[in-house]
Amino acid sequence: MTDTNDRIDRAARAFNAAASELADALLAKLAEDAPEATAKVAAALESGERMVLALEINPAAPCIWWSTIDDYQQMKRIMTIPATGGTLQ
Repeated sequence: MTDTNDRIDRAARAFNAAASELADALLAKLAEDAPEATAKVAAALESGERMVLALEINPAAPCIWWSTIDDYQQMKRIMTIPATGGTLQ
């Protein structure tokens, strides 16, 4: 592997680990703050939708967002977090 490929591999593994931890924390936060929304997310997953946790690279307003996605690639945003820190929206 080249140095660039090694860097990509290490970063991707670290990103996956951090994203998994963040997803668990977001789910706990959702369960605390909005149990009815948690039930809707669970129903969406049971019907075959998948979860997406994404980093939106935007120089003016970077953020991390969490959504469900269905087989038609339609997303329903659950939560948005400013990547610079701050409160959940």
